[in-house]
Amino acid sequence: MRKQSKIKTEIIAGVGIFSALIVSLLYVNTATFATGVTDEINVTIPASCSLTSVVGSAHTSTIENSTYVDDIGETTFKVFCNDFEGFAVYAVGYTNDSFGNNTLKPANLASSYAIATGTATSGGTSNWAMKLTAVSGDYTPTLETGFNDYHVIPDTYTKVASFASNTDASTGSSFKSTYGAFISQTQPADSYTGKVKYTVVHPANGDAPMSTIGSLTYMQDFKNLTNAQKNSVLNSMSYGTIYNLIDNRDNKTYQIARLKDDNIWMAENLDLGRTALTQDLTNANTNLDANATAITASTFNSWINASTNSYTAAKLIPLTTSNTSNSLDTDPTSTTPYGTLYNYCAASAKTICSASNSNNNDATSDLCPAGWRLPTGGDFGEFQALYNLTDYNTATKMRTPIVGGGAAFALAGYFGSSAPASQGTSGYYWSSTRFDNPQTYVLTLGASSVRPAYGSYRSSGYAVRCIAKRPVYSITVSYGTGISDIRIDGKTVQDGETIALEKYTHQIIATPSPGYGFSSWSTTAGQIDNANTRVIDYALSENTTISATASYVSTEIQNIASSSCTTTASYARDNRDDHVYTIQRLADGKCWMMENLDLGRTELTTNLTSSNTHLTNTVTAATFNSWIKTSGTRTYTYAELIPLTTSNTRNSLDTDPTSRTPYGTLYNYCAASAGTICAAEGSNSKNATSDLCPAGWRLPTGGYNTGDFQSLYSLSNYNTLAKMRASIADGGAAFAFAGNFDSSTPDGQGSRGYYWSSTRYDGTYMYYLNFDTSYISPSSSNSRYNGNAVRCVANT
Repeated sequence: MRKQSKIKTEIIAGVGIFSALIVSLLYVNTATFATGVTDEINVTIPASCSLTSVVGSAHTSTIENSTYVDDIGETTFKVFCNDFEGFAVYAVGYTNDSFGNNTLKPANLASSYAIATGTATSGGTSNWAMKLTAVSGDYTPTLETGFNDYHVIPDTYTKVASFASNTDASTGSSFKSTYGAFISQTQPADSYTGKVKYTVVHPANGDAPMSTIGSLTYMQDFKNLTNAQKNSVLNSMSYGTIYNLIDNRDNKTYQIARLKDDNIWMAENLDLGRTALTQDLTNANTNLDANATAITASTFNSWINASTNSYTAAKLIPLTTSNTSNSLDTDPTSTTPYGTLYNYCAASAKTICSASNSNNNDATSDLCPAGWRLPTGGDFGEFQALYNLTDYNTATKMRTPIVGGGAAFALAGYFGSSAPASQGTSGYYWSSTRFDNPQTYVLTLGASSVRPAYGSYRSSGYAVRCIAKRPVYSITVSYGTGISDIRIDGKTVQDGETIALEKYTHQIIATPSPGYGFSSWSTTAGQIDNANTRVIDYALSENTTISATASYVSTEIQNIASSSCTTTASYARDNRDDHVYTIQRLADGKCWMMENLDLGRTELTTNLTSSNTHLTNTVTAATFNSWIKTSGTRTYTYAELIPLTTSNTRNSLDTDPTSRTPYGTLYNYCAASAGTICAAEGSNSKNATSDLCPAGWRLPTGGYNTGDFQSLYSLSNYNTLAKMRASIADGGAAFAFAGNFDSSTPDGQGSRGYYWSSTRYDGTYMYYLNFDTSYISPSSSNSRYNGNAVRCVANT
């Protein structure tokens, strides 16, 4: 804030001419004034405040066990401030020059013996506290509530004193600090040191002190930064510039950088484990959430140099010149060290250590320093978002050094069942995001290729590249009319629930109640793009409440006339189970369901007949309900269907993140054909004339270079994998990676899609639409015992 004072000097010059004529004692004034000139000067006095200190007596004391001592030394602080609106003083713990550290650190003992802050004067736990005293005088400061007696040391910048107007340059505004400590009977002997950092800001109602990257020393300093301080640190960093911070767990210095996605990344691989640790890993120094168990130094050290892969035991290998294929421990292109490789049990700080087909969670704890974490993975993860930018969209750009405008990723290789391999030829980087039961999303990198959202087994050993945590904001969810479920990043948030999330783009999905079609989103803060779609990407940048509403759909899909289906998406309700589908006329002229059939998600109470289903016979509700399974078996002869849920989808969502449509239900061909083609292998060679689509709708036709799928794919609107998967809002056909089932539980959700046609290929196979992350074929064939998705087309 800047103030200025203006001093004005007016010089008015003029000559007056007076003449008078006396007539009958009347005076006539004929005076005339010349032009005036005003001369002005301006003097600016900048607003400034300074903080000085004088130690009256050192904060030093020798304290016996089971003793409380107050008034440990005294320092006088004086603030001189000419801001008319005064100043405020903020304090924060700064032990070991680590922002937010409010312990008394032992000089020789392990950090686990540090003395925490507290105000107890007896008991079994040592603690220390601060107290302030206002010095009376012309400018007596106001102390914040609680600080005029012993108070815990703040772990974030906290206002402790203020004065509401300016002071003069000689007197200033003064207060004193002192400290108290209680030492328990069990506290071991050593020399303990703590620090408190005081900072003055102005005016008195100004914001808490801002931080710059230059004000931080340790990686862990990010842990206790406020939202404003995190934004301030980010804004203080320039693109293409290297900054250095120390990991206080092993005192290793890391390069960090601001990349073009406006995130702060480590510019080299994590190397924790190269040397044995002497301190434990806790949530004060490591990214361990509240439910994670601290890791003792001896336990961590036992993971080092374990060269066999494992799901259940933590393994890590620091790379050295003896085990790299090019005899270097530094990548020659990125110029960064290869670092250390970790299996996922180690990378997740021993929180996800499971064998195949168990533990379906994302990692919320990991080995990154406190205030940092593993990047997110998958189609909408941070690796993918980074690669989407033109600055990093090739292997060369991803490997280019930071000072050259790249991201400095190294080809650090991996370890599997033996020693490390492929250093200098490939790189694998763990994310925090689950891919499927035994796999996690990784970034893979080669000399000329990048796959930013690839699934890999958690038993392997890969590199770790950490990202700084962003500001955290609260988001409150409100269920409006017709809404039964809202999920944020795949996790259900209850009506009225408030959760805290980092500042970035979150995928939010609303599920309408049966019979309802989605209407719109609304929010108290921020902008919602495509607010009339049930799946949105919401950029969270402040505290907000978000609401969703839906409307009842009276139009039944069984009664849709050809003329009523338009090129604009609309809703229609299936009268068999009240499931609402989006329908639309696509560029081939046909009316398509734009979502997968989901009949079977709930048990039916209505029989399937020709009036509601595309069949000529009748399937009773009881018979149909017996087809519903939780896992599949290879069978031609009886019907099986499996509704997909969050427990069996690879990315913990039942909605495809690209097409923005639900995965729906999978059907073997006996079920898809409504029980009409249920023959053993080598028999029943015919097309399907009945199926589970609603009455007036049917399975698409297939065939080699013919049929509905081929006709759709041949059009320029849909002639690539990306266009077939693109959402309705993006003009695509919205086919989802719903996967399939064969002899076990569903698989491939999020990585492939199989869709039945009505057309026979041979005695055991039917034509189907087949695609995965890099391939699409509208004329493939598949055995009828498999469970695939169904997408219906209208009889027009």
